[in-house]
Amino acid sequence: MSNPALNENVADKFVQTGDSLEQMSISGTAIKTVFLLAVIMAASFYSFGLVLQGFIDKALMIGQAAIFAALGVGFFIVFNKNIKWTAPLSICYAALEGLAIGGISAVIGSAYSMEIVVNAVCATFVTLFVMLFLYSAKIIRCTEKFSATIIAATFAILVIYLVTLVLSFIKPESSSMLMQSTPVGILFSAFVCSIAALNFIIDFSTIERLKARNLSKDFEWYGAFSLMVTIVWLYIEILKLFVKFNSRR
Repeated sequence: MSNPALNENVADKFVQTGDSLEQMSISGTAIKTVFLLAVIMAASFYSFGLVLQGFIDKALMIGQAAIFAALGVGFFIVFNKNIKWTAPLSICYAALEGLAIGGISAVIGSAYSMEIVVNAVCATFVTLFVMLFLYSAKIIRCTEKFSATIIAATFAILVIYLVTLVLSFIKPESSSMLMQSTPVGILFSAFVCSIAALNFIIDFSTIERLKARNLSKDFEWYGAFSLMVTIVWLYIEILKLFVKFNSRR
């Protein structure tokens, strides 16, 4: 799957502690996703407020530490084998992501316009609900060919980002044209946003398949965490796209 946290075989890696009286449901996953997003928003307000109060260095330091901590927690959630850990770790991950996103959003809002941040948030949730509608109405179906295409595109984007990151350390003064506010750079960001959005189709399909296996309600937290990963990725990419547009004015 494109989202490493979410695939139909994910349940096989967990140590099962016995049958649960309550089983995973779509509505339960949705509620937990909303809860985790609320945690992100609450944490983001803290680092966002630091920037607005003039403590930019402190916000950036907290944000950078939060990014690395979130990566560590995220990988632990993906690779641990006790599903019971998922709920508290997902909440921790959401809080860390919120601290990072809040600082990034505030810095961009201060440097350009707060309208960019508001528009990015709105665009992210509009995209989420549009993709949910398209999936529910079976306008877009998660076929094997569709999944393979999105997976390939997602990994290609990951490789590009990794290569760009390595080159930035080797030659700090250089900058890939894909990351600049050029027509090519804007088209690339639009492409990445499209792939991130289409990842929702795979996520929705996988959650449905997990639910069909009558798993315990603990897997609702895992599904919510996985959706949150895609939502955060999409928001960051939309934010970058809007910044590129704004820079060309």
